[in-house]
Amino acid sequence: MADHSEQYEKSWILHHILDRFIGSPELVETRRRRVIIIERIKNGGKQNLTSLDTFYTGSCAEEIEMEGSDFDGMLIRNNVIVLCPFQDSSFPQDSKDKTVFMMRNADCRPGYVTLELVNLVPTCIELIKRSVVPVRDVFYISSEMFRRECADALCDRLDSIVETHGPAACLKTEHCDIIVDGDIVHSFPCTRWPQEAYEWVSRPRQHGWPDKALRDQIVSGGCHLVPVGDKMSDATFLQWRLSFTTAERKLINSLTHTQFLIYGLLKYFLKQISDRLKQIFGDENILSSYIIKTIIFHVVESTPGSVWQEKNTFFCFMLCLKVLIAWVNAGYCPNHFININNMFRGKVQGENPQKLLRLLIDLDDMKWDCLSVGTVIEPSFGILLQSVRNGAWQLVLRPPTESELKCDMEIFSAAFVTDILPDVLAVSLSLLSVSNFGSDEFIAYITTVRALSCTGMEIFEKHIPAKRNKDKYKFIRKSKILMTPLSSVCTSSGLLTLATYHYQSGNYIKTLEMCGQMISSFKIYIGGFYDADDKYLTWYEHHICGLGYSLLHKYKEVCVSNVNFPPTISHFCPSQLHPELTNIHSQKLLSIPPLPYAVFLKFLCYHELGDIRKRDAALIHLRAVKYDKEQGVGHHWIVHTLLGICYEMVGDTRRAIREYNDSLDIREFEKYLNPARKRIERLQKYQSRLA
Repeated sequence: MADHSEQYEKSWILHHILDRFIGSPELVETRRRRVIIIERIKNGGKQNLTSLDTFYTGSCAEEIEMEGSDFDGMLIRNNVIVLCPFQDSSFPQDSKDKTVFMMRNADCRPGYVTLELVNLVPTCIELIKRSVVPVRDVFYISSEMFRRECADALCDRLDSIVETHGPAACLKTEHCDIIVDGDIVHSFPCTRWPQEAYEWVSRPRQHGWPDKALRDQIVSGGCHLVPVGDKMSDATFLQWRLSFTTAERKLINSLTHTQFLIYGLLKYFLKQISDRLKQIFGDENILSSYIIKTIIFHVVESTPGSVWQEKNTFFCFMLCLKVLIAWVNAGYCPNHFININNMFRGKVQGENPQKLLRLLIDLDDMKWDCLSVGTVIEPSFGILLQSVRNGAWQLVLRPPTESELKCDMEIFSAAFVTDILPDVLAVSLSLLSVSNFGSDEFIAYITTVRALSCTGMEIFEKHIPAKRNKDKYKFIRKSKILMTPLSSVCTSSGLLTLATYHYQSGNYIKTLEMCGQMISSFKIYIGGFYDADDKYLTWYEHHICGLGYSLLHKYKEVCVSNVNFPPTISHFCPSQLHPELTNIHSQKLLSIPPLPYAVFLKFLCYHELGDIRKRDAALIHLRAVKYDKEQGVGHHWIVHTLLGICYEMVGDTRRAIREYNDSLDIREFEKYLNPARKRIERLQKYQSRLA
């Protein structure tokens, strides 16, 4: 009995360590809703002329965020539809304007098909047309050609060389390498549930997971086809893989919190033994995260829900490990949806099964000590567990305001990191009208006022060609009205956008007043992919959380985010930034951290007013802001560019060129937007003419 009590105590501690490490139920639910609402906003805009919808996948989309987590995305081409033989004897009514393919047998292991072209519409995109090849008297689309066409299109868009290495994409430019932790996979939708996966629908389920309602929802959603062939086949050129990515996310989201935490523990465990796998096999991916997902699905489906309790956390983890050992010993890992597809084929073969089996058995024999293996994530869960047992209860006893803090930051990030253009207004208003959750309502409202502000910028453009002063005034006045709602709830992007309006209208005093208000206030920077400083988060937790404030009040009082300019507003954006604006893709924004932009705008105002002393003081201030931990040049090449522009305006060409060069050296994913090299060439030509 004493031994059981000790096991239960250690499992309870492990459960709460996982709860702190992976997320509380409230935080996990917030992250899930964040992903869903971002997808709805991103996919709802009219700018999506290529009929591409985004579906987020990967660890971050599954709400398990740890070092090295990826945020993958599946791009779904909705101008294409795939039909299933035996189910679709005629074209669906909604397919008349779509290119249609029919699944055909691929003569390889289950889960792979070929796609025969049965209807090619005139509006079909060129990269699909270029991927279609004749085979005797019919046409098929080649997965290899399509994948290469998509990569080439990405190369053209990013002006970079795109290489693929497993799950990571590496963008290589002439002057730097940028590693992107995440996959972008193109797919075609199939609204039917494929015949190969019928067994998943009807297999006996003694413990009722997933329930019939969820199974029906998954089946009605169909599947997707992704451009990759069976590695064990000699004819991968035409093969496409059936993908159940959307179904998998629904299943992950249906897990209980304890089941979800154990899934996270399995992914952590895989990360911790990755060095050993690489040392033994030369490949740390011999056990993929997809196999880990398959294990948790199998074990949850095969065990009573009553087993998954806090006191059984370690037991359930070891049960999953034993299932993996049994599969390796049998040389068979059944795909969850197509169980006759052995996912070990091609990797766990030859001498690998015995080597892997010995490693896993050794880890299983270690019992609790297996949680102390590895140094990828430190301290290990085993060390944390022992620390708690030695009295460090702060590691598991969550402060009541911690979950609120983390949830708030997730919501704020979701509301401001998504690119918003005017055409998302309809979908944001729709979301706002049906939102039942505080977080959904906040994100929908912020998206709405951001879209209104973008519309205001576009309307500002219309006063330029207007011939009558009355019409010019009408457009200028309307643009200000549309920008005002965002400025009232957001002291960074909203207020600074309105400040830009006043700058372009010649009201420099009002602009300086607004910039001063932004600069002097204490704020937490919500900058997208970079975490806020811990000291600011601690302040937020102690002074804002637990007091019953609304999300809108919290954000207005405490947070700031980037100032964004769409590529269509050349007359609204300060002319000094036009080279950057013209480099932007039609669905992206020129995004600038608020603090350096506010100081830059002050510099421009004093320059226009002819106040040399205050202009030079603003330049000195911008030099100091350059080293800001969160908004400075450590993460943002544009800050170097702002400083270079200022030096250029005061006639210091040498320092301007140095800043532009430094701008090119910043390792940032979207630095392909950076036109600093052209700025340097222009200044060097100017210097040559003077010489």
